[in-house]
Amino acid sequence: MTQTSKTTGLALIVLLGALAGMTPLAIDMYLPAIPAIADELNATVSLTQMSVSFFLVGFAVGQLFYGPVTDALGRIPVLIGGLGVFALASVLATFVSSVEGLIAARVLQALGGAGGSVVVMAILRDLFQREQFARAMSFVMLVMNLAPLAAPIVGGYLLTHSGWRAIFYLLALLALLLVVLIATRIGETLPASKRHNLNLRSALGLYRRILSTRQTMMYLGIGALVSGSLFVFVTGSSYVYIRYFEVAPEHFGYLFGINIILMMLLTSFNARYVARFGTLKMLATGLSISGAGAVLALLAASLSTPPLWLVVLPVMLMVGPLGMVSANATSLSLDSFDGAAGSVAALGGAIRFISGALAGVLLSLTQPQSPMPMLIGMAVCSLAALGYYWYTLNVVPKAVKDKK
Repeated sequence: MTQTSKTTGLALIVLLGALAGMTPLAIDMYLPAIPAIADELNATVSLTQMSVSFFLVGFAVGQLFYGPVTDALGRIPVLIGGLGVFALASVLATFVSSVEGLIAARVLQALGGAGGSVVVMAILRDLFQREQFARAMSFVMLVMNLAPLAAPIVGGYLLTHSGWRAIFYLLALLALLLVVLIATRIGETLPASKRHNLNLRSALGLYRRILSTRQTMMYLGIGALVSGSLFVFVTGSSYVYIRYFEVAPEHFGYLFGINIILMMLLTSFNARYVARFGTLKMLATGLSISGAGAVLALLAASLSTPPLWLVVLPVMLMVGPLGMVSANATSLSLDSFDGAAGSVAALGGAIRFISGALAGVLLSLTQPQSPMPMLIGMAVCSLAALGYYWYTLNVVPKAVKDKK
């Protein structure tokens, strides 16, 4: 661990976990409000759902910008600037009178929030290596998972008692609080001697090198596919649970939260045993669990009117291993680029969020009238991640060996 970090151990994990949690807070807290926002802004639920996808696009683009910047200027300036933009955009969202205005505010919010996501992984990579990184990342994700666990519940009650704009006021307040805490408690973790020159040509050249590294792209691709499954659920869950199954908005968070509880359990399992079994084996375990959930989801989708429990259960199995998969896939993707962790994290995040946005847009365009499109979309992404992992570890090396 470097000497530049002022905060170590539990305090560091909690602060970075809270920072990482701002993204799921921004996405998940307003999910119960989507039908109500659509009604107030005279828009369809499908069009209002697109604000989730545009948020993901903004987040992806923002990460591509912040990656080279944080590798050149350091972690803390980028983090503080990004959270400031996030807070401003959250306040602007409360003044919108159309769904187009909401989408614009959400894109700006995402552009600011992207800085925090890049910096979290970059700081961890500054301080830890491979298995230690995966273990620390797992602990950070345990803290982060409190955000999506609480966010839909808090959002549902804020919607019921104070209206949907209160959700954005709370997001702005939390962002400003994190700015103060991080500015005073976390020091710079990237020494000046390890920083890269900031120019467009070198940034594009670094991204080109990352994109041409097969091992790195393999793990970034796996992360993108499992994220696609998650964002299909995020985009479609409010319709499926609130409109189709008629779950009360203030109770939506409980159905959402059980996925996070399983995610926390599996992430904790990963943190405890990754040093013993290794990142590859733990990654395979997480992908196998989500694959089993995908098979069950396809079974549920084949029924004309599946019961609620047969939708909730496969969703749990597909969403639950996300933290376990992400921690190990991210650790493995960084192996070849120790000095450019910010850029790798940025590119990986951009790929994940663009994939998630595309999956969400495709789901919204189907004008879903049942749980079937959401279940099929999640299952396809989960099975593709498992298949890609198996193919690249077994078929590709054999093909290369045979060719030689």
